[in-house]
Amino acid sequence: MDKKRNISSQNMIQRFPQIKLDRIDPVVQQLLELLPIYSCIALEGEMGSGKTTLAMALLKGLGIQHTEGSPTFNIVQPYPLDENKVLYHIDAYRINNEKEALELGFEELFEENAYFIVEWPEKITNFLPERRISLLLESTLESRRNYTLVYGN
Repeated sequence: MDKKRNISSQNMIQRFPQIKLDRIDPVVQQLLELLPIYSCIALEGEMGSGKTTLAMALLKGLGIQHTEGSPTFNIVQPYPLDENKVLYHIDAYRINNEKEALELGFEELFEENAYFIVEWPEKITNFLPERRISLLLESTLESRRNYTLVYGN
């Protein structure tokens, strides 16, 4: 089943323009408020746009003090949360195709009752939950970003 996302009038869109990388608290706070409703946050943006910086801020906002950084080489980094729940930080950058993602167990992983932060979600779109938050990060001026949240359905 193709789970590609269509932006429709039923989706909510929130924009946070020209935010400095060290001032992303409003974006993080909004994501933390939405996380219990949407278990997956897909971080979209070019290399160096701040996806990992945002993911680390989210993990800290969830009370995780010791983070491993971006899981670029091991692809998935689990973080235990309270209430027997796990958050998986996924960096899909090195995944080459859907077959490889299937072999790595992404189909089963996304069936777990867990939370997910996904960098490079376009590499594994068909495995992501349809009901998710997409966050587009766009580099603008020096160390500033535009953040656009899309969620709904």
